[in-house]
Amino acid sequence: MNIAEIVFPIPLNKSFSYQIPENLKTEQCINRRVKASFGNRTLTGYCIAVKENSIQQNQKQLKEIIEVLDKEPVITDEMNKMAAWLSQTYLCSTGEALSVIVPVSLKVPKRKEKPKKEITKKENPVFKVTKYQQNALDEIFLAIDKQQNINFLLHGVTGSGKTEIYLRSIQKVLEQNKTAIFLLPEIALTPQFIKIIKKRFGNIFALWHSEVSLIKKYKIFDSIQKGEIKIVIGARSAIFLPFENLGLIIIDEEHETTYKQNNKPCYCAKEIALWRAKYNNAVCVFGSATPALDTYKKCIDGSFKLLELPERIDSKPLPKIEMVSLKNVNLKNSVLSKKVISAIKQALARREQVIIFLNRRGFSSTLMCQNCDAVYQCPNCSVSMVYHKYPEVLKCHYCGKEIKFPVKCQKCGGKNFRIFGVGTQRVEEELKKLFPFSKIFRLDADTATSKDVYRKVYEGVKNEEYDILLGTQMVAKGFDFSRVSLVCVVDADTSLYLPDFSSSERTFQLITQVAGRCGRADIKGKVLVQTNFAQNYALVNAQNYSYKNFYEQEMDFRKQLQYPPFCDMAKVTVRNKQDKKAQEVAQSIYEILENKILKLNYQISLLGPCQNYIAKLNGSYRWQIILKGQNEQIRPLLKELINIKLPAQTYINLELNPTDLL
Repeated sequence: MNIAEIVFPIPLNKSFSYQIPENLKTEQCINRRVKASFGNRTLTGYCIAVKENSIQQNQKQLKEIIEVLDKEPVITDEMNKMAAWLSQTYLCSTGEALSVIVPVSLKVPKRKEKPKKEITKKENPVFKVTKYQQNALDEIFLAIDKQQNINFLLHGVTGSGKTEIYLRSIQKVLEQNKTAIFLLPEIALTPQFIKIIKKRFGNIFALWHSEVSLIKKYKIFDSIQKGEIKIVIGARSAIFLPFENLGLIIIDEEHETTYKQNNKPCYCAKEIALWRAKYNNAVCVFGSATPALDTYKKCIDGSFKLLELPERIDSKPLPKIEMVSLKNVNLKNSVLSKKVISAIKQALARREQVIIFLNRRGFSSTLMCQNCDAVYQCPNCSVSMVYHKYPEVLKCHYCGKEIKFPVKCQKCGGKNFRIFGVGTQRVEEELKKLFPFSKIFRLDADTATSKDVYRKVYEGVKNEEYDILLGTQMVAKGFDFSRVSLVCVVDADTSLYLPDFSSSERTFQLITQVAGRCGRADIKGKVLVQTNFAQNYALVNAQNYSYKNFYEQEMDFRKQLQYPPFCDMAKVTVRNKQDKKAQEVAQSIYEILENKILKLNYQISLLGPCQNYIAKLNGSYRWQIILKGQNEQIRPLLKELINIKLPAQTYINLELNPTDLL
């Protein structure tokens, strides 16, 4: 009788032996998902190997596999190797690694799928490419033809034609009977890409993101393995899909932090893309108008090849960005300055469209009692609850806790309240008062509750059903609307002075990206940015579209203080329901690390332990330790922490190269 070796998505990096039922053959189990009893639970795991049982007496002690979930293998050789690499790189078990590659939650369809209707592939539209586009295409095509693993950074200003380069590159790999993965940072961008991809490639593509049902995902997974689907457009998890003959990986808006997974395993889709491209001898194209600093540095160091698109299509001018200083300005009861209101009026009078950007949802960020100055804080998190007017509730944007608007103060019984701060709901209310005949669409996490919302926004603005699009960072990414002539940034300072080394980089990227949403066709664009810090170097460089100047200034700052990309970093977070216990465990971990660093003579700096920026989250207090050095020394140190014994109800999270230190 043969024995199956099974790994589970749990933090134990070992396999467990199970007996294969008599009615199953060995080849019906290996590289498939299986259900098996584990302790007093039934878990879904992965059969990664089968071995002969030479000791008869042990056979009786082994539990039997309960069920094999997949008729065909779902784990390829590449996936097994990728899981091993993920486990090593991101300090997780093989089972946890496999759970992001082949999710345990995928549901096998009960009914047989009807044969797909053929979608007639339309002719490719003939676009005249610019000389810069042609230069980029020549480089990419050469690498594809030679089947060379070359990683490109396509650095093109907004509206310079990056999408056309992506599509022609996909066409090139299809002609060689290869496949392509196209990653996007946000579901909101998919409606416009679906339309374009359908026109170009017919029914050989699929869409993959969190809104796709588990049954649909299984069908996509199966169709990829059968070779029916050649292209996938998707969010970060699409990077794991089981393509063979992978020829091209595209990562659009590569600077976005959404490509990093925040929970275990804390993988980065960009790093997975580079691994898969190398494994498959494929081409990788990272694209952005505002590349991440570490990506641009790779071009300078020679590990990436830089392709530049310095001009918009047809040499259209970039929109003029103007800083509207709020210093010494009394906005009274308004959130918009007179200059911004006047510019919106003029744009609407010309029957043009406007985008208003504010990276904070809700009506107001703070509710305060006028009698005792008590601020309503979330009982689960150390943040103030956000006032939402429609419906009228207080909501925590971290844990989702909601409470009704208070009748009286819970501290002193007073009945008078003041609200501070500005959210998208408040801006929407003001816009409706100022422009009662204009049609406004608000796009934020409160309104974007389904994928249909993104389609409604895209088609609505495209078909000029809406005059004003108001939203959070969702409106700053990738949208291409020909009638938008004005972009207004309500508050550029929201992210500028967060206590994080990357706050200037994020602000520069956001302002540049949202500015790029206007003036993309025959209408000139204008951008107004409200700020209290108009002379800040991130804003000045964004105003001048000077990426290289910003890069040099920011890199000088990073080098002086030894921040990435001049070092690697790791974040160790300790959680406990009791603040004191979390602090004590964090202190003991700090001492373990400190002693180990001294013993091994490692060149690693330790910062902390200190409370996280949001000290309490979802009912748990959080303390963190930051390590700065090189991954070659950081990773072995963190491995020492994986198996340490922790007090009850205490948890640690290990994150290599975190996107922030908040």
